Amino acid sequence: MQLARILVPTDFSDAAGRALEQALALARPGGVEIILLHSLPPVIPALSPMGETGFAGLVEMGRLLDDYTRELREDASRKLEDLRTKAPVTVETVLEENLEPHEAILRKARSWNADLIAMGTHGRGGLEKLLMGSVASKVLHRSDRHLMLLRSDSILFASGKDAGSILVPVDFSDHSHRALALARYLSSRHGASLHLLHVVELLHTPLKPGGLSSRLEETPGLREKYLEALRDMLGETPGDVTVADGSPAGGILWWREKLGAGLVVMGSRGLTGLERLLVGSAAETVARFCEVPVVVVK
Repeated sequence: MQLARILVPTDFSDAAGRALEQALALARPGGVEIILLHSLPPVIPALSPMGETGFAGLVEMGRLLDDYTRELREDASRKLEDLRTKAPVTVETVLEENLEPHEAILRKARSWNADLIAMGTHGRGGLEKLLMGSVASKVLHRSDRHLMLLRSDSILFASGKDAGSILVPVDFSDHSHRALALARYLSSRHGASLHLLHVVELLHTPLKPGGLSSRLEETPGLREKYLEALRDMLGETPGDVTVADGSPAGGILWWREKLGAGLVVMGSRGLTGLERLLVGSAAETVARFCEVPVVVVK
């Protein structure tokens, strides 16, 4: 598994700019193509422009729409060209028209056969840390491509000499094995170590104090069993393993901060096979609150 083609959607927001910076950092060792994509959604015409009615109103409406669309196109083209010329590596730019942003992203990712989509979690109007931006959420749920999500304040991975470590949450599903394969590729390419994490969910036991119980504490040998399985998965790749209890998203976020990992690489589907359930409850939550980029592996 490798990343040779990275698609970077942009609405020219701070989060989108951060995503481009991260894509450039991933591309610096060479051999990676980047496309910077901006989409102009369909323009909804206003009714009765300037009070005109009938045929004259339709003509005036058409003229105003043409002028407005041309201004949007020219402004977007200038901004794309400015980003292209400032990039330290070769970047191709694409401007799509009459497509909603998520539709343009999904279509381009398929037609170009992108390995990774790198995008901000929020656009210009997003309430960061509260809700996932609608475009990012739609791409997360509908795309079959690996997706890297970043906040506008994300600490970039592999942007300096020391890439640090990559945290890989593991539930032993096929998707977590795929996440490990991608993390292993990134670790070898950028000189990062791996840290595999398995979070065992707490059981709800209303009759116990606090209403929760730990299977790790109550089942002899369970922690050691999981640790051995994680070490087998890690193999000879430099890194470490951890088994902890808690909620999946909360455990990932807590251990990411404790370990100081510079990147999280996680699967989009768990052992239940309910992709939307896991994406909504774990990957989306982690991407929303994580201080470093999060790669969701499809």
